[in-house]
Amino acid sequence: MLTAAWPLTIAVLTSTCLSSEAAPLSFREVDRLARECAPSVDPTTLAAIAKVESGFDPLAAHDNTTGESLHWDDQTQARDSVKDRLDAQHSIDVGLMQINTNNFPVLNLTIENALQPCKSLAAAAYLLESRYAGGDTAAARQLALRKAISAYNTGDLQSGFANGYVRKVEAAAREIVPRLIEPPQQADEKQISKNIWDVWGSYEQERSEDDSSRLPKYQRSHGPEFKQQ
Repeated sequence: MLTAAWPLTIAVLTSTCLSSEAAPLSFREVDRLARECAPSVDPTTLAAIAKVESGFDPLAAHDNTTGESLHWDDQTQARDSVKDRLDAQHSIDVGLMQINTNNFPVLNLTIENALQPCKSLAAAAYLLESRYAGGDTAAARQLALRKAISAYNTGDLQSGFANGYVRKVEAAAREIVPRLIEPPQQADEKQISKNIWDVWGSYEQERSEDDSSRLPKYQRSHGPEFKQQ
């Protein structure tokens, strides 16, 4: 786990958890929850990942063992189904941010709270921060962000570029709000606004990429695969 110096916690925030509903959340709801439950990461970054992972659906899941994409009408159905599949030794991505069940112990998650949007967002922010290396320039920080997003999908800083996941998150961000700028190799350093970049919202982490090797590993068994046009 991260040290106490990190501002992110995975504590239950019951006052900000939504009631059980079958319908996906709106961007406005995801944005509000991200600000309340995971304030150390820019809400648009989290919303873009949520859009790709679940389509803003807090009751979505993907069974990596069977290849099934799943959705339930309420949290009770979702909890019971996920439990049955875990009892059968399946690997499942759960909830708004599709947190893999193999990561539940390190994140102090249960099936019930993994289905809560607030807890899912907080867990996703933790995973992103754990792989974010920072940088001395805006371009370096943008690249570090994309590497962290790659690791969120694959557990690796590069594989999420190769399978198209990073580009899909960028496209989702442009669709929601034009907050993630173009990749560093395509951007003019002088035109990159520090305010636009403020991915982590309240602070910047200054860590080398080598430091990430000492952080807990996490698993991602599936991720969207698509062909670039």
